Amino acid sequence: MLLKFLKLTQFRCYAEVRIDVPDLGLRIVGDNATGKTSLLEAVGLLATTRSFRNAQDRDLVRWGSGEEYAVAPFTRVEATIDGGEGQHHLGIAIELAKDVESVASKRFELDGRITSAHRMVGHFTTVTFTPEDVQLVIGAPADRRRSLDILISQIDRVYLQRLTRYSLVLRQRNSLLKSFARDRVLPTAAPAVTQISFWDEQLVAEGGYLVALRARMLDQLDRAMEQRSSEIAGEVSFGLRYASRTSVHLPSLTGETSEHDAVTRASQALHDDLERHRADEFRRGMTLTGPHRDDVEFEIEGRSLARFGSRGQQRMGVLALKLAEADVVAIMTGDGPVFLLDDVLSELDNSHRDLLLDAVRTHASQL
Repeated sequence: MLLKFLKLTQFRCYAEVRIDVPDLGLRIVGDNATGKTSLLEAVGLLATTRSFRNAQDRDLVRWGSGEEYAVAPFTRVEATIDGGEGQHHLGIAIELAKDVESVASKRFELDGRITSAHRMVGHFTTVTFTPEDVQLVIGAPADRRRSLDILISQIDRVYLQRLTRYSLVLRQRNSLLKSFARDRVLPTAAPAVTQISFWDEQLVAEGGYLVALRARMLDQLDRAMEQRSSEIAGEVSFGLRYASRTSVHLPSLTGETSEHDAVTRASQALHDDLERHRADEFRRGMTLTGPHRDDVEFEIEGRSLARFGSRGQQRMGVLALKLAEADVVAIMTGDGPVFLLDDVLSELDNSHRDLLLDAVRTHASQL
């Protein structure tokens, strides 16, 4: 996978910039607050349609954008990429409303045609590594879920669609449960059971798919991390553990199990869990089980890396994960991802810096 050309218009601190990117990649050097990370952010935006800095879309628009031409504030990012599917031109345009606080439109373009985020994601794969990524080990479960979801979505476009639908269904179901809790509706009331069953069916259909795909991805990442551990830390082994909040037997979703059977088993487990928690959900007014409550735990020698690992070991654990992500992307897509490294080489000692660069060369990846 190669990024051939990048153009930013009214993006962050850039009025306009055009870059022809060499096949070996770019090394960007400059003082603080000069836009180095913003360039990487723009590239990552084209891969996932979202900022890896968790910024809101309105924050991507350059301050004062549109004033010169008396138009609404806007930004546009576009690039030409060359990968296993051939060459594509990607573009994202964001326009703000008059109040400058909300987004009026966000448009996605693939080869000159308007498309959806779901159809755009997957054409361009990246692995991003920033100094803040060590927080994945000790941070909130939502950050680890988001990181995993971004990885799977770049490989499986259907996953992103199912994830979006799951979020919508979850929001509707929680709204209904909240009204039941407020009005003290009994979980045995026939009208309430009919209403909640409608959303249960959809939640199970989407949620079962997410649980199964997460389990299968984490199984591959865990094995890849174990292989990378010997290179990074000698005899110390890093790994990942899927802490699913469903009752599904996770080993039954991986290995020789087909994806279809894995989804069926995960869906059945989620259905049973919803039935078991129904009374408590009616009382508390929220969905208590499902992939939105999952976690991914980093491990060192089978124990919690967050609890028992040093700061240096936590950094090495994240490095092992990023290398494993690149390994899995290359295996599943047949094409190495583009690495986006934001000032992380300064965080590593010489040996680990060389290891990371060697991994990029192994995949013939662009840096």
